[in-house]
Amino acid sequence: MIQRLKALSKIKKIIIAAIALLLCAAIICGICVWQQHSRYACQYAKPFAFSEVEGYQNVKLVAHRGAAVEAPENTLPALEKAAAKGYRYVEFDVRATSDGVWVLSHDDSLKRMTGFRGKVESLTLAEVQAHPLTKGANIKDYPDLVTPTLEEALKLCKEKKLIPFVEIKTKPEGTVPYKTIVDLLAQYALIKEAYIISFEYGALEQVRAYNAAVRLQLLTKELTEDVITNADKLGGCGIDCEYKALLKNADFAQVIKAAKMQLNAWTVDTPQAAAEMCALGVDYITTNAAN
Repeated sequence: MIQRLKALSKIKKIIIAAIALLLCAAIICGICVWQQHSRYACQYAKPFAFSEVEGYQNVKLVAHRGAAVEAPENTLPALEKAAAKGYRYVEFDVRATSDGVWVLSHDDSLKRMTGFRGKVESLTLAEVQAHPLTKGANIKDYPDLVTPTLEEALKLCKEKKLIPFVEIKTKPEGTVPYKTIVDLLAQYALIKEAYIISFEYGALEQVRAYNAAVRLQLLTKELTEDVITNADKLGGCGIDCEYKALLKNADFAQVIKAAKMQLNAWTVDTPQAAAEMCALGVDYITTNAAN
């Protein structure tokens, strides 16, 4: 009897351990799925009519990574779709290749969008464009689509009368060709219209040193007095804030407005969030979903 009880106890422990392992595996899979969906949030955002949001008349919409619900993010088709949908402002991310060419890419690696694990900043332009995009909204409609250059994007913006928000991703380490961005904006007569935005304060500092007229916005996930002070030091610099941080620090919105600094909220993908941002008096809303 004792041996039988011991055997049953051992079986019970094995079953409990197996269940625990299955639960852990399920949790890990759930986290992976959630992370993957978060990365593609721009693709799967549910569109809503911005004109039905109270206060919409005083706010300008910025298409996040282009119209990424209709074409792969950070591509020329995404910018074209944004123009066709009536957007006047478009946001896209840029990184510098190893041979000094700025290309549109949110991630440091090409893995998510192309399947190739190479780092953008460690590859030449030719190497980056040797790997066509394989992911993104309606990717089957865009065979052989490659990562575009900043120059191609700015040329298209000029043709479609779009005003770009160029987000610098490359960190200010070593020699980074930030001046090239300023030169390209000047080449396409966009210096006084475009915005250069970044989480990298040092990058914005260098851009400001190259040109006193270009408009800047400091990106932030938190809204503090230091953020406002740092933006003010750059001169002609607004604040581009994660909208949830704005909700937590609503009083700062009035401080920013009183300082006559531009205020942009990202990424606003629901009518409720849009209404809350309009009520705070933001100047721009960066969105995947508003039409």
